[in-house]
Amino acid sequence: MSKIEDWGIHKVTLPLPFELDHINCYALKGNAGWSIVDCGVNIVASKNHWLDFMRTNNIRPEDIKAIYVTHYHPDHYGAAGWLQKISGAPIYMSSPEARAVEIFQKEKSRFIEALNILYQTNGMPTILLDTFCKSLNEMGSLVEPVAKISIINSNEKVKIGNLYFQIINTPGHADGHLCFYNEQFGILISGDQLLPEISPNISLWPGRDPNPLGSFLQSLQQLRQLPIKLVLPAHGQPFRDPVKRIDQIEGHHRERLKQMRQIAAQGATAYEIVRETFNTDLSPLEMRLAMGEVLAHLAYLVHKGELKVKNEKGVNVYHAVD
Repeated sequence: MSKIEDWGIHKVTLPLPFELDHINCYALKGNAGWSIVDCGVNIVASKNHWLDFMRTNNIRPEDIKAIYVTHYHPDHYGAAGWLQKISGAPIYMSSPEARAVEIFQKEKSRFIEALNILYQTNGMPTILLDTFCKSLNEMGSLVEPVAKISIINSNEKVKIGNLYFQIINTPGHADGHLCFYNEQFGILISGDQLLPEISPNISLWPGRDPNPLGSFLQSLQQLRQLPIKLVLPAHGQPFRDPVKRIDQIEGHHRERLKQMRQIAAQGATAYEIVRETFNTDLSPLEMRLAMGEVLAHLAYLVHKGELKVKNEKGVNVYHAVD
């Protein structure tokens, strides 16, 4: 069995200041220099890990020729601006994720207001909204400095290191989430789309995909059709047998949909369903993820005609369909 280093691929595991405490980034060595996929957050520990990796492998900053970001979440994009600053390398993302960067940097207060309205109309108490708003504002330092972004498109082929990868658009976890597939060796750099032990968070966001869970499940079917031999995920260890893992993730969401359908049958807000479904002792970040995930599942059920939603005194209440 080949080691990924035999293909010039190096897994660079960086610390995260969250419950999910690490991210796997990938550095690929090529004849013309190095390419990076995902960057970690902009914290001292993360940057020190990158500098240690560069020293160990005799990489000068200018040897980094390209940086690819699977999607605009802090653990994937956060240190991109710093890496670009020290290397001069271009940063490549999908168009929807580049737009997400622009929204958060230029329209953050408006975005947070829209998110607060979404959560408030779905039953979240005001005191939690205030805490949540503060925690989201604090995320800003993790994604600075701002990077200059170049756009890449689905189905293009790009040379990363010495390998050619097809860009695959896999929306759901993020509207413009990208995976990178090497047909020659059956390697998938999966970002957060396909993880070995956890299911990626699928959240409903204001102004974005109105049915993200539907998009995510369709993306899984797209990957199911590929002869993938090895998955290189953003969290957890590389793994084989992606079809088995896709089956498990789909099963997880079937169970979650069944559970939420039952809770909502007699009438419930999204926040009430969060309280029934998840641990009640949630951090602000965990509450945001839980609320977004419940809303995504409810939106899927409404889209499928299995639930209906009524606005009752300014709050959305979900009910079984008559």
